[in-house]
Amino acid sequence: MKKHGTGYASAWQGLNYHFGHPDVSTVRLELTDVLRYRIKVAAADLGEGIPETLALIVSRELGDIPLSQIEMVDPDTAVTPDGGATGASRQTALTGNATLEAAKQLAHRLKTAASELLNTPSSEVTMRGNTLYGRDGASASLAEVVKECQRIGLSLSVTGRFQAPRTEPLDETGQGFGINQFSYATYIAEVEVDTDTGEVAVLRVSTFVDGGKIIRREGAEMQVEGGVAMGLGHTLTEEFKQQDGWPLTGGLSTYLIPTISDVPLEISSEFVEDTAPLGELGAKGIAELVLVPIAPAVINAIYDAVGVRLTTLPATPERVLLALKDLEKKSA
Repeated sequence: MKKHGTGYASAWQGLNYHFGHPDVSTVRLELTDVLRYRIKVAAADLGEGIPETLALIVSRELGDIPLSQIEMVDPDTAVTPDGGATGASRQTALTGNATLEAAKQLAHRLKTAASELLNTPSSEVTMRGNTLYGRDGASASLAEVVKECQRIGLSLSVTGRFQAPRTEPLDETGQGFGINQFSYATYIAEVEVDTDTGEVAVLRVSTFVDGGKIIRREGAEMQVEGGVAMGLGHTLTEEFKQQDGWPLTGGLSTYLIPTISDVPLEISSEFVEDTAPLGELGAKGIAELVLVPIAPAVINAIYDAVGVRLTTLPATPERVLLALKDLEKKSA
């Protein structure tokens, strides 16, 4: 017999460096003679899309310039400033804010040069694409403005820096300002439990995530979906067995990572876009957060379906069946 259940779980996740560690990111942004924008920062991309996110920040701040005009220089300590570790769910907030600061500086320099060409105060100059506009319909191409910058000796290489609010080590009672920012999420999991085999199928996962201002929605959705898939492995299939310190799990044939057929067809993402009070960008990280709620949501859904509360992960068919048998004995 197959029974359906629904489970809910909420979670929070501390972000950025904790407990007194200084947290800084520095970005260099350049506009070249051939009108290419170069973002330089030593921030390792682990698949979350740092280059795409930073390019969007630059594009929006500089009048929606084409993304094809923006390039990310590969991290290299010889030529790129330090963006800090890709960890603690910090890159979007820290390096994102540093990139925004650099883009604002570059925009100010371009508008300052354009103001001479357009006979317009720099505060009134606007940028759209590769054109700068002034009063009375006056306009100048980006190429013209770059030449003007060169003529007056205005560098088009700028550096943005962002430092997160300083935290502090916890005292002996565990109190103190140890974390400067949190993200939050609530997940709803719908499952089907086969009472004959103990197999659990996750049918649908609905996620509601507070990640501050979402910079790149596609990337945020992919982050959620990846977190759900990874969390389902932890919840239902992945188990590294040892005996006396020796591994009994010898490979991926027994350590079962979810495949596409194990992930629900529907994973929905709703974002609570409440601007985060950490820098002008308003964003905060979700990379670690999205992994956290899936296990308790699924375990609660199993309980809702068949009335057994599993306290050991993963919830393999064997463990589900044993729990069902124990429930039958107690009910007899």
